Amino acid sequence: MKRTALLVSLTVAFLALLDFGVAQALRWAEGSGRLGSLVQYFEYGRSVPGKHARWAEAPGTPGNLYEVAWRPDILAMSKAEFAQGAADASVQVRSYSMSFVENILGAATAQSDTLRVDSHSGPSAPPNFTYGMFLEDRANRRAGEVVVLGFVSSAVPGMAAFTNATWIFEQPAPFTYPVFVPGESGLVTVAPVVGSLAELEDPAQARLWQMQQARYDPFYSAITHGATWLDASPFARLVRRAWATAHVENVRADVLHGQAYPYEEVLRGMVTEFAATARADGQEPWVFLIQTRDPRDADLLALLQETLEAEGINYLASAEHIDLRDPTNFISDGHYTPEVDAMFGQMFLEAVGAR
Repeated sequence: MKRTALLVSLTVAFLALLDFGVAQALRWAEGSGRLGSLVQYFEYGRSVPGKHARWAEAPGTPGNLYEVAWRPDILAMSKAEFAQGAADASVQVRSYSMSFVENILGAATAQSDTLRVDSHSGPSAPPNFTYGMFLEDRANRRAGEVVVLGFVSSAVPGMAAFTNATWIFEQPAPFTYPVFVPGESGLVTVAPVVGSLAELEDPAQARLWQMQQARYDPFYSAITHGATWLDASPFARLVRRAWATAHVENVRADVLHGQAYPYEEVLRGMVTEFAATARADGQEPWVFLIQTRDPRDADLLALLQETLEAEGINYLASAEHIDLRDPTNFISDGHYTPEVDAMFGQMFLEAVGAR
């Protein structure tokens, strides 16, 4: 018995020493700028608060998402863009989307002398971010403009969340957005208690934020946000990364199976109310349905085509024009190739009558 206890104690001591040695080696590698990919591999396993703290300490570093896509900042830029006017463009487009749609509209702009696009986007932005931005930005649009609402299939599970920080563990951008739920006369907006970076950094507001996420966001968990003291251990980070990834994937599956959130009903409500609002303001509504390569994603075209056609809403669905199983249509990070973007951009130009 004593021999077993001694063996266990020595094993634990050896592992602790090894863990400490790896931590020191990673600290040296980070400070010297060497072994960047190895350092990043261990960084992925930090808790979400741990990642945020490191981002706050090093603004402007590559991959730092701490300050991106906060709604007040986007709205301030949109107001300035609106005030500038559109005298140099015969077609004005206001876009609420993510990088996929930005790339397509950028390709369209490159092929036109008259198209001008004002984009409002966020990284891996779910439909509730894009639709919420459309609603908040209403004062910064004019009659006669084209309004684009973009959805990407991989971000649909994020509709149940208030922030990327709960459902994208490895790159948990803390910017926030509302959650929409069905109501008696349309969609009901549930706003996050934190709407800006300043509020995120306010201790009292942060406590309310933690309570709201814990109660209403199915992705929020102690697995991803708790026990931040374990971030000091490289071994604990590896364990957390595996556990957190499994947790997020399980919740994503629950959302897509309709068990954690009624995303199908909400998506249909979004496109219907989007079109009605745009038309009431004298604008032309467009919906972009961006399907990624992952076959586990929600099928946006199958889900929304009937509603779009019944409401007479213009749409561009990538699944209708490219083979999603063909890897040559994608670049290494999962986005479409420039050639595919240019094709979609040309299709949009022709449809809206821009040259």
